[in-house]
Amino acid sequence: MSQRLEFVTEHEGWAQLTGLEARAEQVVEAALARLDHPREGQAVVLLTSDETLQALNAKFRGKDRPTNVLSFPAPDSEGYPGDCALSFETCALEAERDGKALEDHAVHLVLHGVLHLNGLDHIKEDEAEEMEALERAALEAAGIADPYLVRTEP
Repeated sequence: MSQRLEFVTEHEGWAQLTGLEARAEQVVEAALARLDHPREGQAVVLLTSDETLQALNAKFRGKDRPTNVLSFPAPDSEGYPGDCALSFETCALEAERDGKALEDHAVHLVLHGVLHLNGLDHIKEDEAEEMEALERAALEAAGIADPYLVRTEP
């Protein structure tokens, strides 16, 4: 199996997730194996902070607030899928709010970002269903619960 991800860590909080890289690699490989034509090369995953994600979100999307994950597909001529960035603080808050293990949530967000690099999207309902089904199957194979289930307990 070739490595599909290259991780760059900027925020020290990510160091506590010792299994993140291996688990994300496994899940991404499983999902991309289901695509007809996944992009070749390694995607770069930047593990960073709210401050960095807020700056990127403002610059590239016109939204001056942090977010959990951003994806930046590379042009085909670059020979790699592109770059993703995850914010530690936002990921941690979402995981706590939703009763998820932080590492499981981060693996899902890496997968989500990489699928965007491979042309999948969730703007239209049918595209969202396809993307979410692919995410669910790859995550389930790695023992990660469905990230789209709504928690009903208080």
